[in-house]
Amino acid sequence: MCAANDNELKALVRERFTRTAEVFGDYAVANRVTDAELLVRLVSAGPNDRAVDLACGAGTLALRFARHVRWVCGLDFTPAILARTRINAIKQGLANLVCVLGDAQALPLGDGSVDLAVTSYSLHHISDPAKVLKEMARVVKTGGRVGVLDILVPEDPKIREMNHRIEFIRDHSHARSLARSDFDRIFTAAGLRIVATEVRGHPRTFDHWMHVAGWKRTDREYIEARRLMESSMADDGADFHPRLEPADVIKPGDDPDIYMVNTGIFIAAEKN
Repeated sequence: MCAANDNELKALVRERFTRTAEVFGDYAVANRVTDAELLVRLVSAGPNDRAVDLACGAGTLALRFARHVRWVCGLDFTPAILARTRINAIKQGLANLVCVLGDAQALPLGDGSVDLAVTSYSLHHISDPAKVLKEMARVVKTGGRVGVLDILVPEDPKIREMNHRIEFIRDHSHARSLARSDFDRIFTAAGLRIVATEVRGHPRTFDHWMHVAGWKRTDREYIEARRLMESSMADDGADFHPRLEPADVIKPGDDPDIYMVNTGIFIAAEKN
């Protein structure tokens, strides 16, 4: 699991989200509405606000924020999944949402040009998340708000390492998940004062988790990730809280699925 440099990682991200633009994009938009609305509340989005959703994917946040703000820009550097945002915005009649092809580490926006900058599940795909936070802080006005939703991992280095191994096998564009101390550090370094946080577990099945990443049960990546997930069950050594599907619900001839939990953190901050 050698760390990719920035250009290699961006290529992996673009390949991954081009390949899964429809299956992952449709899942995220349909199943993360509650998450998006929680972030709307935490950053106090209002009808006069101008916002940017960077690394927006299929519009998980942008499509919801458009219902609460005056104007929102959905920005992503993978054309295939950004096209899903554009299609979804048209279908939902959201004329105040514009889509822009661009890099979250170099936002094509002026200093202090927006009231809100938000992003969801993007920082663990980026080689330098601190740089993204600095860009978010740059483009919001003084007193503006920044909102982040992403994976949260424990501080324990052994658990973090096993968590990363499984995440990386599932998705080679996974760079590094952050612990709470990492978030505190990069927000502070960007001149952002954290005003609200919330941690939520997202229960799901391992089979579906792998499916939206583009893998089938017969794929090598699926088999290896499942082996590691099963090996972590005894001590929850990867922080996915996995458990096997009860025997009485397994269909004859099927392997049991694994119930698991993805832990996410919501952070709202203000620019000093």
